[in-house]
Amino acid sequence: MAEYIGKDGDYRWVHSGGTVIFSSDHKAFNYAPAIDLHDASAGSDSAKSYIAGLKDGSMSLTIVHQGGTALDGPCTEGTGGTLFWSPEGTASGKPKHSAPAICQGFQYNPQYNAVVEFQVNWQQNGVRVDAAW
Repeated sequence: MAEYIGKDGDYRWVHSGGTVIFSSDHKAFNYAPAIDLHDASAGSDSAKSYIAGLKDGSMSLTIVHQGGTALDGPCTEGTGGTLFWSPEGTASGKPKHSAPAICQGFQYNPQYNAVVEFQVNWQQNGVRVDAAW
């Protein structure tokens, strides 16, 4: 399997007002899948055992902010839509993932002598789809 670097990653937020493409401004992306675990231990069990429950996940994207207010509406906390992410880019056969999500807004901390970065956070709000371009 060949290694790859993150510069070709593709990240898109599709919401009722349109599509925001973050690809040219992205710095880092994180997807944290999760699942509920139900304790099934009982009686004389000597170790815990679990039953898998509902799947979940959260996503965060760090971008270099270009200034202005273009992202204020699409990335306002509570905005619903679908997030698409393709860490290897959009060439044919490369992985493409998507999930319905609710935006949780920006986190930012502008520094005096540094490029301003914003982190956008989403909560997965349905089933993740794994496909390919």
